[in-house]
Amino acid sequence: MCPASQIRKIQTLFSKLGFSSDDKKNIIRHLTSNRASSTKDLRKDEAKYLINYLEGNNEVKQAYYDKCLKEVKSIYKLSYDIGMCYGDTYEDKMMNIAVINKFCRERGTVKKNIKEMDLKELRKTKKQFEAMLQNNTKSAVNKTTNKILNETVK
Repeated sequence: MCPASQIRKIQTLFSKLGFSSDDKKNIIRHLTSNRASSTKDLRKDEAKYLINYLEGNNEVKQAYYDKCLKEVKSIYKLSYDIGMCYGDTYEDKMMNIAVINKFCRERGTVKKNIKEMDLKELRKTKKQFEAMLQNNTKSAVNKTTNKILNETVK
């Protein structure tokens, strides 16, 4: 668990920034993947991250955004591999964004647009796209195998 000095610092920052008690609980739940809802339950590394974030440490924010961007890029690449998206023009890319967002809202595990997802949600979505690619690959192999078997039987 984190030291009392970190807890005091976090509580001071929350107060300075005007967060309600519900906001504080939600932020801590989000940070800890629902493991904790109180500052006293934070681990030392979680408390350090939260302090840096609340103080506006741009390096911490940038590292988080970089991780999110990496996941988004992976999801878009998988969508091309699956055959959900195609094309290189600006218009194609805009259409692909709309297609992926529609899929994520309607059939995705998170039910949100990509830009609205946090890192944890992006990772869930990426796993879903990886599973779709794997299923497509298995299906293609099965179809090819069946076609070859049917041709040799004739």
